[in-house]
Amino acid sequence: MIVDVHVHFLSPLAIEAARKAPARFGVRVLDDGERPRLAVGAEAPTRPLLEALYTLPAHLTFLDAQGIDAAVFGPLMDVAGYSLAPAPAARWSRAQNEALAESLAGAGGRHAGLATVPLQDPALAAEELRFAVGSLGLRGAMIDPNALGRPLGDTAFDPLWKAAADLGAPVILHPFLLEAVERFGRHYLHNLVGYPLETTLAAASLIFGGVLDRFPALEVVLVHGGGFLPYHVGRFDRGHATRPEARADGAALPSGYLRRFHYDSLVQFPPALAYLVSVVGEDRVLLGSDHPFWLGDPEPTRLVRAAGLSETAQTAILGGNASRLFQLA
Repeated sequence: MIVDVHVHFLSPLAIEAARKAPARFGVRVLDDGERPRLAVGAEAPTRPLLEALYTLPAHLTFLDAQGIDAAVFGPLMDVAGYSLAPAPAARWSRAQNEALAESLAGAGGRHAGLATVPLQDPALAAEELRFAVGSLGLRGAMIDPNALGRPLGDTAFDPLWKAAADLGAPVILHPFLLEAVERFGRHYLHNLVGYPLETTLAAASLIFGGVLDRFPALEVVLVHGGGFLPYHVGRFDRGHATRPEARADGAALPSGYLRRFHYDSLVQFPPALAYLVSVVGEDRVLLGSDHPFWLGDPEPTRLVRAAGLSETAQTAILGGNASRLFQLA
C-alpha cells in the first residue's frame, strides 16, 4: 500500500460551521470571490483558498492519478487559530476535527486524518487530541512549529506531548507562522528558507529542551525532509560539546536523536533523499507530497524511485512505514 502522509484539507463542513456561527469560533468566512477566504480572529484574511484544499474529490483524483492508495490528511495550518482566545480556539479545533472525520468517513474509510489542536493552551490541546483520537478516530495531530513565538521545548507544552505519547498518536510539525524577516524579500524566500528553518528550530528545541527524553514514546514527524536538521546535525553536536547553553537542559549528543524523528520525503532532489535515508534509516522516512500547494511534489513516488534506494527501502518509504506509524489497515 502506498501512503501519502503530507496533504492538507479543510472540510467544507468546517467552513460552513464558521459561516453559520462566526462569533462562536472567532472565524469569519468571506464569500467575496469565486473561492472563500477565512479571517481568523484579528489575523489578516487568508488568500482565496485553493479549491482542492476544501474539495475532497480533487484530492482523491490526485491520489488515484499517482497510484497512491491512502493519505493521512492534515489540517490547513493557515487557519489553525492559535491567535484566538482559548475557548473559541478549542471550539474551532473541535469543529475542524469533527468535520474532517465526517468527510473522510464519507470517502469510504481508507484514508486517515490528523487533528488540529488549540496550541495556545496546552491543556486544552491535550484534551482535544484525546477526543480526536479516542472519539473521532483521527490518528494524530498536525501543529505549527511556531507556537506564537514560544519554543516547543518549553515545559508548558508537556501536557500535549504526554497525551500524544500516551495515545501513541504521532505529531506532524508543519510550518506556517513566521516572524518577519526583511531579507526574505520578494523571491518567496519566506517559504523556500523560512519554512525549513522553522522546522529546524522546533526539532532543535525538542532535542535541547529535553522533550524527547521526558517522553520516550513520543513520535514526531518533520516535513520537508526535516528542514536543515539532518544536514547540519554535526554543528549541533559541536555546539553540544563546546557550549554549556546547549547542555543546559540535560540533552545528550544531538545526532543521537536523529532516529527519534520521522521525516517526509519532500526534498525534491534525489541525492538529498538518498542522503537522508543513509543518515536516519529507511524505516524513518515517509512519502509526502504537500498536495495541493505550489511547492508540493506533483509526482511524489517518482522521487523515491529515482533516489537509488533498495527495493526494500522504497517499499518502506512508499507506504510500509506510514502504515505502521499511523496504524493503517
